[in-house]
Amino acid sequence: MYKFIITIELKEGAREKILARAPAVQAATRAQAGCLAYDFFTCTDDPDRLVFVEAWVDEAAHEIHMAQAYTRDFIAFHTPFHRALTFERIIPVA
Repeated sequence: MYKFIITIELKEGAREKILARAPAVQAATRAQAGCLAYDFFTCTDDPDRLVFVEAWVDEAAHEIHMAQAYTRDFIAFHTPFHRALTFERIIPVA
């Protein structure tokens, strides 16, 4: 399994713009072969911090996702609103 967390620190005022587009991307992503989970959250202590949690059957499935036009378009849309982005690959402990 290929699982990771992406945390995006947004510039002030960008949250609603990104969240308006996120549900369509979420639905398309969840429909993709190899997607096990694709969820996004806002942090209770900082509403300008978004957290995306993704799980894929393998890294190859995620690479196919990254090649999709809707994925590239969404990333291009929200990147200018970032203050910071952290990508963390996670694996089960036991």
